[in-house]
Amino acid sequence: MKKFLIFIFGLFIGIFLFLPKNELYYLLQNELKKENIYIVAKSDSYLTKLTLKNGSIFYESMEVARFKIINAYIYLFYDKIEINDLKLEIGNYKVLKATVIYSVINPFKAKITAKANFANIEGYIDLKNRNLKLYFYKIKNYSVKRFLKKDKKGYYYYARF
Repeated sequence: MKKFLIFIFGLFIGIFLFLPKNELYYLLQNELKKENIYIVAKSDSYLTKLTLKNGSIFYESMEVARFKIINAYIYLFYDKIEINDLKLEIGNYKVLKATVIYSVINPFKAKITAKANFANIEGYIDLKNRNLKLYFYKIKNYSVKRFLKKDKKGYYYYARF
């Protein structure tokens, strides 16, 4: 039993260390291409993360956002994506820092938090029901409110995909 546990632990560490992170990025690009979404960035693969630098996000050949750094920490049971300095090309909207966390403890939901120049954002992506719900707190730019709905918790954005 002890040898089996050592083998499983060694297998886990080996998969984690040698996981082809750049290939995961290319796989993501191919999946997004089906939706006419393209990410153009310089990628660097490290032992524990994948980094995308100075990139742009295009939707149907139109640039919709630019970012400085995206760090993807890809572990087997817990994944985290950090986005720094995301500027939306529509208006003067900037997301200073955003984090998306996925865990196998709750495999159908990914938690989202963000701090932007127009509001603080918290929400989730529900992978099972294919929807996104984001709550906006401390709204500084009131032109954003026209795109939002309101419930007991506050202003929110809801979308299905």
